[in-house]
Amino acid sequence: MEVPLEDQESLGVGLKPGDAHYRAYVGPPEDYDLIAAMAFNLLTTLGLRQHHSLLDVGCGSLRIGRLLIPYLNRRKYFGVEPNEWLVQEGIKRELGEALLEIKGPTFFFSDSPETIAQAKVSFDFVLAQSIFSHCGLDLIKNWLSAISNSLSGDGALIATFLPGEEDAPTKGWVYPECVNYRPATMRQAAAEAGLRFELLDWKHPRQTWALFAAPKFDSGWFKNKPLTWNAGLTKALAKAANVSSAAPAASADFSHAEGHVYDQDGLRSIHNHEFMDDPDFRKAYERGVRAAGDDYRWHWRVHIGLWAAACAARLEGDFVECGVNRGFLSSAIMDYLNWDSLGKHFYLLDTFRGLDERFVSSADKASGAVEKNRKSLASGFYVQGIEEVRANFSQWRNVSLIEGSIPETLPQVRAEKIAYVHLDMNCSAPEIAAIQFFWERLVPDAFVLLDDYAYYGYLSQKIAMDQFAQEKGIKILSLPTGQGLLVKPVDSR
Repeated sequence: MEVPLEDQESLGVGLKPGDAHYRAYVGPPEDYDLIAAMAFNLLTTLGLRQHHSLLDVGCGSLRIGRLLIPYLNRRKYFGVEPNEWLVQEGIKRELGEALLEIKGPTFFFSDSPETIAQAKVSFDFVLAQSIFSHCGLDLIKNWLSAISNSLSGDGALIATFLPGEEDAPTKGWVYPECVNYRPATMRQAAAEAGLRFELLDWKHPRQTWALFAAPKFDSGWFKNKPLTWNAGLTKALAKAANVSSAAPAASADFSHAEGHVYDQDGLRSIHNHEFMDDPDFRKAYERGVRAAGDDYRWHWRVHIGLWAAACAARLEGDFVECGVNRGFLSSAIMDYLNWDSLGKHFYLLDTFRGLDERFVSSADKASGAVEKNRKSLASGFYVQGIEEVRANFSQWRNVSLIEGSIPETLPQVRAEKIAYVHLDMNCSAPEIAAIQFFWERLVPDAFVLLDDYAYYGYLSQKIAMDQFAQEKGIKILSLPTGQGLLVKPVDSR
């Protein structure tokens, strides 16, 4: 049936992608309804339900949002879009003010990936339809990193891209121009963000659907099988049946034994990581999450920190952390060790406002430390003020929060003997100043944990620490978590 001329005009029929019409601007107007149905069906097949929280990246004129907003519970839909006029047109022409009031969606009018941290939500699903097909690889990695930081442990990003035999050299955002990438490149970018990459067998008129999954997202039910609604419904019904039956105690779960894939924080492993099922670990980790206000999926990194702290607790001497932020690891440690029972003192040093750029070396600047710092401050990842941190640590005795820049604040640490030091300042000069200051106070067999030693993008810190270790005649253990570990020898000079 032919569409009347007045309807063709209102629907943008015949216009080109990118034209100044709310439907045409986001792609071919003839596909507006098809893309919406295709994406909505894919999301619900993969497990989206009304209680889930969802982020729609590049939500545009609510092409897909007009289906998702009515479906999801109130305040569960989040959209990010740099063109506010598009969203307003979508509300006016597709959604309506009444439904907007009922469902209360949240919109961020920005083109910055860091903006999504403002939601302070762990998203269950993220949708990026026809976004990566217009992004340079630098921007794709920024989006993956930001999304990974705001994704729940069993969440997933569903995105499209254009596969090609070579990677586009483009940087930043290009539209309506399209760019291609090799699937291997997308897989590597996903891994760097701690996500699992899989191609999805789901039709699209021009692009390819892909899954960027958090470690606990279950995709095994459609591995080597058709991805269909019937299969998804079967899984959902089976899950509902299991929920109604008695579940085993968490301490007897052992769901992270040998063969289970650990894939987060840049580390992928099939080796045994049952420590994640230990009730004491879980309790400590959750305390860290409560301090940070978010789960960064740092389980193995925190496991290393808890182990080092537990070993150091047997030694004479106090604890020091330089680079606290909101206190994720230090809070987990204090919970894990039942801190008030030890009789030790914990010194926590930080600017509590990000890096002091006076102490950022030229090598750190070259590696992007200043830019990372400013982005982390803008996104809210870095705390800006000591009061909320002080409130977090108020439950424990024998804690000193020392506000200011290292090395200027180091003399405020009064401990004569130190058993544990954690350095996480994201630049080399303060870390070298700290380890040089504390070295003589470290008791034999004391533990020094370096958060960024082998972490991707922090090579300048590794080089500086290696030079220090060489001067002391010691070796630093490089860990696949990105950390470095050294134990002070008994006969160290």
